[in-house]
Amino acid sequence: MRFCRVIAVILWAGLLISCRKQLGDGATSQRDVDANLDGFIDVVKSGLGLSVNPRFLTFGPVPGTSPWDSPVTAASVSVHGRNIPIRPGRDGLLHERYEARPCPLKTIFECVEILATGRFGKDGEIMCFGLQLQKHPNEVVRQDIAFRSAEFCPFQMSAGPAQQIIRGLEKAQMEHFQRQETDRDLDPTGR
Repeated sequence: MRFCRVIAVILWAGLLISCRKQLGDGATSQRDVDANLDGFIDVVKSGLGLSVNPRFLTFGPVPGTSPWDSPVTAASVSVHGRNIPIRPGRDGLLHERYEARPCPLKTIFECVEILATGRFGKDGEIMCFGLQLQKHPNEVVRQDIAFRSAEFCPFQMSAGPAQQIIRGLEKAQMEHFQRQETDRDLDPTGR
């Protein structure tokens, strides 16, 4: 009988320690982070579907701070005029940030990455992961992005002066083409 009590106490202590480990940090569960990433798909997909340059239908970071160091409250965010609900961590706070960026080394009109960055590493290292939406002729294909170490996450990278100039030129060119009307003298169907 005494032996059973000792085993019961040891199991109870182990269960208590396990529960404290799971509930103590308040971090968002993997399932909820995945659901948050999925919530941004329609916004980004609409840009790819309309043949609009996805660089200008990207967003983020949401939130703009480093929530893995200072968690923030966020029930939802507004991205391109749409209200998107965000699932917080067990403590009701947001511990990771989300952003959509053009895919590196891909055609900028056809590919966007949606990433979550936070303390996802085994020992609390900052890492990111997410998904990639790439436009193919008749559909938008989703691919998962595996965990990346911090040096390959967007919060560590910023556009340099050359990239900023190129983005400005691309935006100006796109706006120019959107404003142009068909020249009736050049259009054979307009006569």
